Amino acid sequence: KYLIEEMATWQYPFSFIDFETIAPVLPYFKGMAPYELVAFQFSHHVLHENGRVEHASQFLKIEPGVCPNESFLVALNESILENGGGSVFRWGAHENTVLASLLKNCPHVDAPALQPLLNGGEHAMVDMSKVATKGYFISGSHGSSSIKRLLLPTLQASLDLEKIYGNPSYTSDNFTDMQWFQKDKNGKVRDPYEILVEQESVSAIADGGGAMEAYNILQCQNVSIEEESKSSLLCSLLRYCELDTLAMA
Repeated sequence: KYLIEEMATWQYPFSFIDFETIAPVLPYFKGMAPYELVAFQFSHHVLHENGRVEHASQFLKIEPGVCPNESFLVALNESILENGGGSVFRWGAHENTVLASLLKNCPHVDAPALQPLLNGGEHAMVDMSKVATKGYFISGSHGSSSIKRLLLPTLQASLDLEKIYGNPSYTSDNFTDMQWFQKDKNGKVRDPYEILVEQESVSAIADGGGAMEAYNILQCQNVSIEEESKSSLLCSLLRYCELDTLAMA
């Protein structure tokens, strides 16, 4: 009953957003305090009413010495305005906390589509983690509401997802003809995050900690990074964050 009533309040198109952030003890940028939040990346998927899923937009700003927070807000505002109109989804409290902090610290940024997304706002984001905790259980998740714990058993149980992602048809700015539903030689469904790591040559990123580490490396101006390694890190960051929002969709 809870899930039916909750879903009845959602409106298409559905937007799924995920942020990558860091709060360094030693600030990267002049004027910032220890542990002050830096939002350097987001991914935005859209699920349309006809079932079509698209990677609508992404943002990644890694220039050393340049705080990305204002650009992050501007880009997210544009993406919500261009692709929004429906419900916006997050997984957990992180995105709400980050957005509230950035809007408070950057009051001069014109981002009218973002304030209503906060808790209590006119178009408050839907916390999918809370929905999963209260209204969804699947064998193999061990009672967890973590998206990474729920994704694999959900794939294992869904014939529809096998039909959609069981062939090399997912294409975006970061992937070409990707097949997310795969089985190993024993017939067991593979974890998409393991598939992601397998696709990377050196700098595979498959969790938020890895994203923070990559951003930290890219901000260290006293550390020489070969252009090929830098390009690999950027690609890995984009692909990881995209998979997070695809998993939500």
